[in-house]
Amino acid sequence: MKLKLDKDWIVKGNKVYSPETCVFVPKVINLLIIKRKSNRGDLPIGVCVNKKKYGAQCRNNIGKNHRLGSYETPEQAFKVYKTFKESHIKQVAELYKNYIPAKLYEAMIRYEININD
Repeated sequence: MKLKLDKDWIVKGNKVYSPETCVFVPKVINLLIIKRKSNRGDLPIGVCVNKKKYGAQCRNNIGKNHRLGSYETPEQAFKVYKTFKESHIKQVAELYKNYIPAKLYEAMIRYEININD
């Protein structure tokens, strides 16, 4: 398994590479927290506009898109996305538990998605 040094898992929003703030991460896990801000504009992460409603959708670690329903507000759609995404990250953490550094596993288990991500 190929690993890359990453600064975003241990300290969310981190901009500094250091032994305390970085960890080696498999690509499949690193792709779990790509923000794609330029693609979504001002909408919360995981939310898109869908025929006058707000859709919640999430990509899994192998690139498959999951549509999670349509909602009246972006906040409602985000809440569904957040629940799904945090659960998915925990499932992937369990799958890779024996193959990744302990501090990465722990960071994945406690990782929280925020509406401003």
